[in-house]
Amino acid sequence: MNRLNVAMLCLITVFVISCKTEPDSKAVRQEVLNIHDKLMVDGEKVIKNKMKLDALMVSDKIKNTPDSAMRKQEINTLIIKLNAADEKMMDWMHFFKDDFKGKTAQEDLDYYKSEMIKIRAVEDGYIKVTRESDSLIRMYQVK
Repeated sequence: MNRLNVAMLCLITVFVISCKTEPDSKAVRQEVLNIHDKLMVDGEKVIKNKMKLDALMVSDKIKNTPDSAMRKQEINTLIIKLNAADEKMMDWMHFFKDDFKGKTAQEDLDYYKSEMIKIRAVEDGYIKVTRESDSLIRMYQVK
């Protein structure tokens, strides 16, 4: 009976150890890449909004208003924010190592977790600037 208990205890221990609750580096890496892929599509929206705002700057909708200088400054500030968001994405892509190989599995996991934080910050910036520019584009009814 004692051997059976020891054997069961060993099996349970092996089972518990093999059931990791923390994701491995491959799973985190894949999630980072999925966010990157989504942001590539969102990046197109950022560029399109920038182009629309560039056109709005020289349009009659702005030129013929009494406060055109203030409106142009508002649009220009938003264009700068769109450029900065796009630049952050380019910087992240430039420095991201898709084939990172650390010395240990923990180093791999730590690297991809740190990249997750960075790509989430880029995503937050895209969301904020896209909402802000969409609002201005709707306000001026830019097509």
